[in-house]
Amino acid sequence: MKKLFTFFFIFLNLHLLAQKKLIALNSSGSIKPDIEKVVRDYYDHFYNIKGAEIYETANTIEYESKIKPRGATQSTITEIKGLQGAYSWQATLLMTEDYEEAIEKYKQIYHQLNDANFAMPENKIWKFKGPYDAPNEGRSFASSILQPDVNEKFLQRLKIEVAINYNMNEWTVKVLVYEKENDADIRPSENTLQ
Repeated sequence: MKKLFTFFFIFLNLHLLAQKKLIALNSSGSIKPDIEKVVRDYYDHFYNIKGAEIYETANTIEYESKIKPRGATQSTITEIKGLQGAYSWQATLLMTEDYEEAIEKYKQIYHQLNDANFAMPENKIWKFKGPYDAPNEGRSFASSILQPDVNEKFLQRLKIEVAINYNMNEWTVKVLVYEKENDADIRPSENTLQ
């Protein structure tokens, strides 16, 4: 009986330890689940994640976002007036004077989102990909733009951007979700210039 009690006690402790490790793994700090919710709601103009209005200017309306990734200091949705359906979402993930800390955060967020699968409406899976824009102290910004790996050009307009920016003695790391035409699609061709 004593051996059975000892075995049960050891088993229970191992089970509890395993549960703690699983919880730690599931909450590893990845922002991918939050960004996936934002991306899924993009085509509904962020209707499901749009919070209270913060302020309004002649050209824009700024809203709180109900999705605020872990560690984010701010998360907002911007509506551009006059352009039907022109919305963007952004979260500030880090503000620091430490260049190395900012670079590490920028790189970490890029690796969490690049080549990641996103569950989209209608049970579709999109993979977002884009080149890494390596920052250096000689420039005040870097920006890695990810787009869905889909065939339809109009769906490729959806972008996830991981950005680092230096301003007023501080490095800022942000993630943004918005729609933008590819530069090659909006540049005039040589035939139209002649």
